[in-house]
Amino acid sequence: MKEKISSFITSHPAIGKSYTYMMSHKMLIIIVAALLWIVFFDKNSVILHMEREKNISALQDSIKYYREEITRQKRHLDELQSDPRQMEKFVRERYNMKKDDEDIYIIKRQ
Repeated sequence: MKEKISSFITSHPAIGKSYTYMMSHKMLIIIVAALLWIVFFDKNSVILHMEREKNISALQDSIKYYREEITRQKRHLDELQSDPRQMEKFVRERYNMKKDDEDIYIIKRQ
């Protein structure tokens, strides 16, 4: 088997040079191959890790937004429950309610 490889290498000088280069730099080739595997092909690759970090960041931003929105809505609810005039204003604007002696004209914007 070694004879076949050596005869093939001697008959093709370009392959012989690359073969001798590979044999003299085995460790470098192994390290490069390992890095390529870690960055691109592994199930926990660096690329997937970066995508997951981006996704986590987006989810944390949405958590922050919804917490602020809950706080704002609670303040609004407290205002409505504590002040009857605010409640009346909210109901009139939101649900088009009126008193018996009033007329309501609704203007819809397009």
